[in-house]
Amino acid sequence: MERLRGNAKMILWSCFFVVVAVSAQGYNNPTVEVEPREKVVVKVGKPLRVMCRIGVPLAGCRVEIPGLAPIILKPNQPSDDGISYDGAGLETGQCGVTIANVKDSYHGDFKCALQPADSRSETIGSLKIIVAKPPPNRPELLLSQAPGERYKKGDRIEMSCSALAGRPSANVSLFLDNETLPRDNSRFAYNTNEDSMATVNASRILDWSDNGKYIRCVAEHIALDTPMEAHKQLQVYFPPQEQPTIERFGYVIGRAGIINATVYANPKPNFVWKVGDEEITEGRTDQSQRLQTTTARETRPGQWYVELKIDSVQKIDTEKFYVLEARNPEGTTKYHFRLSTSPVPEGFDLDAGFIIGIVVGILVLLLLISLIIFARATGRWCFAARRRGDEEAAGGAGAGSEAHITPGDEDDDQDPHIIDEKIPHGGQENPIHTSTEYVNGRNDIKDVQRKDEKTDTPV
Repeated sequence: MERLRGNAKMILWSCFFVVVAVSAQGYNNPTVEVEPREKVVVKVGKPLRVMCRIGVPLAGCRVEIPGLAPIILKPNQPSDDGISYDGAGLETGQCGVTIANVKDSYHGDFKCALQPADSRSETIGSLKIIVAKPPPNRPELLLSQAPGERYKKGDRIEMSCSALAGRPSANVSLFLDNETLPRDNSRFAYNTNEDSMATVNASRILDWSDNGKYIRCVAEHIALDTPMEAHKQLQVYFPPQEQPTIERFGYVIGRAGIINATVYANPKPNFVWKVGDEEITEGRTDQSQRLQTTTARETRPGQWYVELKIDSVQKIDTEKFYVLEARNPEGTTKYHFRLSTSPVPEGFDLDAGFIIGIVVGILVLLLLISLIIFARATGRWCFAARRRGDEEAAGGAGAGSEAHITPGDEDDDQDPHIIDEKIPHGGQENPIHTSTEYVNGRNDIKDVQRKDEKTDTPV
């Protein structure tokens, strides 16, 4: 038992001495602080500054730059290779270096060795210098396969953009024309000795409006003045797109006229004009030789401009029905036209904001009219006095034969405001009648009015 206790004491004392030794070593060799931390990316030919420091005065400062022999640095030391001491002095614990012109061979692990003034050993700090090197070739763009690289509306397309052999990895992005495509996922692989690779993937459900646009794979890199790019143009097949009835104005009887339209379709449709019971194909004339069609012209990918020319517009031409039929392997669509000799209506091409403003104004006007009707019907607000006058007139309808007493009239007579309304001041009590004679023989009130007129003398 005593033997076991002795072994335990020996183990405890051994651990104590190890802790003390490690602490003393840590005190004697403080940690080196390096700026920039961990790694720095720099272009060839650019300057680089690295600062290594500890919190005690130094006796020596040594640096190891990849591709060069170790260099002892001192303040105010002349330099003929563009590498010199940088700092406030060894007594401040600073061991910095300035490299005036970075070379490609400096790519790798940088080390600085700092010797404290009260120590015979060095404390090491490190940093990874990444000398930028652009990808040697344009980025690679891959698209999911489609027969003949021709896609259809509604197809799902998958895209991949990769940049190889860059140092560090290039920043790659996918665009549809100038629209950034959201990333599905991205991968990054880096080889510290030489090269790196970056890849970004994206997908999209194609619409007819994507036809003719470019998928762009763009690689940006610190060592490039301008980005590198690879691109492919999309071919999306889709049927002729529908449009509402097309109205054309401003035709003049006796003058030539043109009916035109822009049709969106891919591939090119076959166009047939139908005027009444007659059909006119592209580049042909009708039986009367008055109507002539032109061959469709592609103004943009998947955008076709067509015309029907009338040599001399007649009144009967504005009464006919005009139909343009566009047919391609993806589908068939008919476009209807109306002709008018009237000028283009003002606001015919108003934008949506203006139309919304008109609708809101009409709704506000209808609301005001409804409020006025409601106030008039219920005798509220500015119609309250008129309603009392109407009630008085109705109450006196039988005054010539007998008196009509309405419950509550006694209370109303005590109200000075109501009394004031019942006795007119030089005006007509019943505004509906314009006669000077009062209604239903109520001469008593008329006499009161005359009396008031006699006594109303200016002061």
